[in-house]
Amino acid sequence: MISNVAPENALRHFYPDIAGFRDCQREAIDRLWKGESTLLLMPTGMGKSLAYQLPVLASGKVGVVISPLIALMQQQAANLIQSGANVLSLGGATDARQAQDQLKKFRWDSGAGFLFVSPERMETDGYIEYLLSKHRSRISLLAIDESHCISQWGHDFRPPYKCLPGVFDRSFGRDAWPTVLCLTATLDETSQGEILNDFRLNRTAIVRSENMLRTNLDLSFTTFKDSKEKHDALEVLLEEHRGEKVIVYAHRIKSKANGTRALSAYFEQLGHRCKPFDAALSLREKDETISAFQTGEIDVVFATGAFGMGVDIPDIRGVVHYLLPESIEQYYQEVGRAGRDQKPAFGRLLYCNSNGRIQREMIESALREPTQIEEVWNSLFDSVSSDLKSINPWTEFQGKEDEYALFYAFVHLGAIKVLARGPAWLKPLSAVSEDARNFLRSLSSATRTGSIARAIRKLGLDPQAVSEEIFRRYDSSEIKLTGSLDKTIYFRTRQLRTEEAESISEKISKVVESRLNRFDEFLGLVETKSDPTTALAEKFGG
Repeated sequence: MISNVAPENALRHFYPDIAGFRDCQREAIDRLWKGESTLLLMPTGMGKSLAYQLPVLASGKVGVVISPLIALMQQQAANLIQSGANVLSLGGATDARQAQDQLKKFRWDSGAGFLFVSPERMETDGYIEYLLSKHRSRISLLAIDESHCISQWGHDFRPPYKCLPGVFDRSFGRDAWPTVLCLTATLDETSQGEILNDFRLNRTAIVRSENMLRTNLDLSFTTFKDSKEKHDALEVLLEEHRGEKVIVYAHRIKSKANGTRALSAYFEQLGHRCKPFDAALSLREKDETISAFQTGEIDVVFATGAFGMGVDIPDIRGVVHYLLPESIEQYYQEVGRAGRDQKPAFGRLLYCNSNGRIQREMIESALREPTQIEEVWNSLFDSVSSDLKSINPWTEFQGKEDEYALFYAFVHLGAIKVLARGPAWLKPLSAVSEDARNFLRSLSSATRTGSIARAIRKLGLDPQAVSEEIFRRYDSSEIKLTGSLDKTIYFRTRQLRTEEAESISEKISKVVESRLNRFDEFLGLVETKSDPTTALAEKFGG
């Protein structure tokens, strides 16, 4: 039991301006109140955040909220600080040294608190893992936002989500996790099964909104004879809505005419205040674009499908699909980013015949033969010995989404065993106490370059024990930082077997086949000029 106070009383106490629970909030909160892990499917903008905020506030303990984008974290953090909670928000782009200092100062034992952290930071920051373990009795809830991102080779797959179960195992013990709340707007069956499996939930843990559809959205599919006619229609549409916030989902950056960069540059010349958003931007650039869109400095964002995840901007007036979504689920998620203030908003899908072929090719590009998977393995690991290895995914996999995804597939199979997350170099570590000085000297004596991995190998040490010792001494101020920690994942490998490469290839093929089937189903709706609202109602109810 999270609290002896009834949920209604807690709501009145912490949120006096909220009249009562909406939709399935009460059902989800009742489960969490009893300490039952839950998968909550609820439209974004309908109050999913209350489902984790209220139980944590009532518990007087700490909730760890894993969320994909800084903008959402900052917004939620600002609201919670007003409630008197102790709040820390750390995105993937937060300066490493600043983040360590803020984590060190976080008050774990001072009433209700919230730690907002990106999956990318969870993936590499061993200090967070150390703190979760140290303060595990004070953590009442783990909330994973946009949890469908854990679905491997799905359209929204983000590899760092795959590290989370392992982090929880090392921090709390495999069978001793705090209560888990997985949050998402909607799921296909494949993604749902993966969430339930990875976060160890059963099907009775699913709480689904009865009101998956919003009535303030005006939706339409329009077919054009060719790409020029379609482009002209986009010009007219954006001119009609000049000055309003609009998201245009477009092709990847490499598309010369219809990519995010090309479209943004073209419409900027027409006087629109716009920016592109795609995978080639740094985390900081992405957050700056989101912030500019939120504050109204820009009106139009030309984006790939990654934009909008975790972003709650209520006054977006329209979503334009210049690029076909690959499923009705993706379409639902993306058009749902408009009109969250409950005021009228629109969703326009612009289509010509060549679009279907292009989207199919994009989906099929994920297919991999076993030999290709073995080539990735060999390129990543030039040695198959059990020697200790280290990697920083942020730098190693920049722009290499395929290798990034395969890394966690290898982890899942056991060909890679993650041992620890910790600092990579001794240079930014400075001893304050004599005992700490001796500890760092012992490591330094085993490496001329200052590589902690080299010292661990030479001295035959346990990387988890070394990392924990560094973090313990830093936490107790026996060690101070003179620079930013270069984080790394320590692991060992064994030989990848041929049948394992075949297994990965087969799994990718099944996922791609499922994605193609869902795409063909959605394409059929577009080409038969179906009414989008009716199609969504038939799929999701409402």
